[in-house]
Amino acid sequence: MSMENRGSARRQHGARPKVRAAIAAATTVAAVTALSFVALSASPPASGLTGPPMRAVATSCTTVTQPLGAATGWTEFVEGSGHRGSESEGSIAWGGNLDASGMTVGTRLTSAAGTATLVVAGTHGQYFNLQKGSAYVSPKSGVNFNGGGTYLASNPVDFAAAFTDLRSRSTAWGSAAATGTAAPGTAGGNTVLVLTGTDPTLNVFSLTPAQLTSANGIGYDVPAGSGVLVNVSGSAVTLQGQVWIKQGGTYYQANDSVMESWPGILWNFPTATTVTMSVGSAWGGTILAPNAALTIASVGHTIGQMVAKTFSSNYETHQRLYPSSACLPPTTTTPPPSANRSDVRVVKTASSPAVHGGDTVTYTLEAKNVGLDDATGVVVRDALPTGVTFDSASSPCTQSSGVVSCSIGTLTPGQAKVLTVRVVADPIAGAGPAAHPMAFHELTPYKSEVQVDLDPGQTRTVTVACGAGDILGDGSLRVDHVDQGTGAPTDVRVLSSESTAVGTWKAVVRNDATGRAQAKGFVVCLPGLTEYADRQDGGASRHRHALSADAAVVATTQAWPAGRRTASVACPTGTAPVAPGFSLSGGAATLAGSEPAAGNGWAFTMDVAAPTTATLSVRCLRTTTSAVLGHTHDLVLAHVVRTVSVPAGATVEEQVTCADQAKGVVGTWSLPAGVQSLGNDPRLKARAFRLLNTTAAAQTATVDLECLGDRTTVETRGTVDPLVVVNTATVTSTSVDADPGNNSSTASVTVQPGSTTASVAPLVVARPSRLGVRIVSSMPGSGFVVVRSAGRDGRVLARGRVDLLAGTAQRVHLRLTAAGRRVEDGARAWLRIDPTRGPGVRRPVVVTRPG
Repeated sequence: MSMENRGSARRQHGARPKVRAAIAAATTVAAVTALSFVALSASPPASGLTGPPMRAVATSCTTVTQPLGAATGWTEFVEGSGHRGSESEGSIAWGGNLDASGMTVGTRLTSAAGTATLVVAGTHGQYFNLQKGSAYVSPKSGVNFNGGGTYLASNPVDFAAAFTDLRSRSTAWGSAAATGTAAPGTAGGNTVLVLTGTDPTLNVFSLTPAQLTSANGIGYDVPAGSGVLVNVSGSAVTLQGQVWIKQGGTYYQANDSVMESWPGILWNFPTATTVTMSVGSAWGGTILAPNAALTIASVGHTIGQMVAKTFSSNYETHQRLYPSSACLPPTTTTPPPSANRSDVRVVKTASSPAVHGGDTVTYTLEAKNVGLDDATGVVVRDALPTGVTFDSASSPCTQSSGVVSCSIGTLTPGQAKVLTVRVVADPIAGAGPAAHPMAFHELTPYKSEVQVDLDPGQTRTVTVACGAGDILGDGSLRVDHVDQGTGAPTDVRVLSSESTAVGTWKAVVRNDATGRAQAKGFVVCLPGLTEYADRQDGGASRHRHALSADAAVVATTQAWPAGRRTASVACPTGTAPVAPGFSLSGGAATLAGSEPAAGNGWAFTMDVAAPTTATLSVRCLRTTTSAVLGHTHDLVLAHVVRTVSVPAGATVEEQVTCADQAKGVVGTWSLPAGVQSLGNDPRLKARAFRLLNTTAAAQTATVDLECLGDRTTVETRGTVDPLVVVNTATVTSTSVDADPGNNSSTASVTVQPGSTTASVAPLVVARPSRLGVRIVSSMPGSGFVVVRSAGRDGRVLARGRVDLLAGTAQRVHLRLTAAGRRVEDGARAWLRIDPTRGPGVRRPVVVTRPG
């Protein structure tokens, strides 16, 4: 891996200091393990491998920009025609006809509205839900633009030239000498074909179709973060079994979180005319099969780009793009003009991962053109989040209403522009006044639903989102009807039901009946903000508190044989599990139990009919609100349990009801063997469960409900919780961008509570007799503010006494002195705050006179 790509991998995992430290430690361990393995290359392979001793071979590679040519940036890139029966998280381009109905495209994209993200040169299906970007289809119909895009006037892709180029690249890479070995081994209790390499940059493997069908899957055993090129010979190839990756000495089944660290895996089929994937897990790796009909017979989902002559799949393609710059065996391939595109990327870092309120943080933003053509009209934007206040920015950046915009213009290939944005971290509210015994806030959970119609054999992805800033409590798919005589409700199989973002639920459902099925998807949402304060003595102040949940889910992945299986996960102290979810990779299983466990845990029970890999997850809701005016509130949670009897062969609806002044936010259950859940309907105060008893005897089941109080507790003074401020920058250009996936970058800073009294925005706006200044204090009370000139005389320009509100930004006005009325625009000064509580603060400011 190039230094550039290694930096990118580190940045992907730099969201939080603790996570960054853990990953750094894990990377160090992996690196030591790899080095030790090379030193012992004459010894037998690691435990579980049965192949011959490994032989280290040097890899010859060269850094290639846009290694997939015109396919760069496309999750699906298909020369001809095919069929799709599920969503694609990224962008798709088809040169022929695409048979698809109700297909969702671009759920993981951050593309601008005008970017081409859906291209179908031939005929297209009934309709598409395009989440980001614009579309070229003919005729211009059948696309729901959910991200502000529109229909494009012309096809932006020359498929003939693109695939001529891709075939040339595929052939050249296919002749590269193998540097790693392939031998039978063990991963996850299965006999798999283990690909073993030692090169930290690139490992090349050469496989035959017979080798791929001789074992039950693939295991990658290469140094952490290294590139992998797998060349497969033959005309007819089958990929089968499960996919495993070894990290830190342990094999993990391929899933989205694991594959984040391994984008540089490329499977190359230069001579194949058919490639069939029958995989019982998620597939990890980009597929380049420019001459082949690629058919996905079974898979959890694919993680990587799918590049093929034709393509057929009823499964999701997840967005994990092959790097736009990668080290690969050298070729003499010259890309055609249609493949020479610009590719702007932005990388953002913070000067410190953890600060205290009042400290200055510098964000560094590097915009670079890693493409082959000039990038024109390049603009970097940084929308500053709540929790920081703008201080200054380097040229040519300007700031307006908290959004920093930097118009760079043209970047030639390889050219970079480094920008800086300075901000002040706002203090977190400290201890406030004594709690009022009648001070609390109301909470208003709500539900949302969507109708789901399924044709025979159809697989659909269902997505339901809460309102902006709100939090998913849980989601459920309820099966209502299967056409008479064509099947049973149990023929509608939920393959996944999980939270994909703090406020979003997604399910994948397949109709195995011979007739049409109807279902509904439901979600329960918690408000992102409380209602305004409710003090029954009439003294309420107009403020609200934020509810929050961890951005990442807590998850476990289990490879299960047939039978009843259990697993559990746990949230950290100070949080409660919500949005329990599961996702199956192959096999067949049903969720029989989803229940709170000891402490902050959650227990799952699954009835596994055919061996499967299940990823089980919960999101962790913080049980304390944000601090406002120096205080917080706690949420009130309770668990209601009901035991019910389900008659033999019957379908029943049973209801669980929360106590007064509470709403149901998470439905839970525990079912005996033979009883299946057909979903549940949230009615907020109550939850209605549909249960089917498939046995010949009455069965006892448990249905229960996690209830959230309609009101918070009364005030708790102060807070010990840090605040994670997440700041994302984006880059756009007016030229065609090859890889929209690298157009945004995020840096996170953790602001710690402390004794800092106040921070001040650097801009002081002069008015006829007063100066306006923005102040954020960590402590309530009052303070004296004085502004002095920066010169030797230190003349007083303005002064005043202010009331300080803990953790709340205020605009206050100071009275100008005679000297202050004469001060020039742009004059530098010092502002000092001396509060009644906490230490004083002295900051440089610039005096600005209006217009």
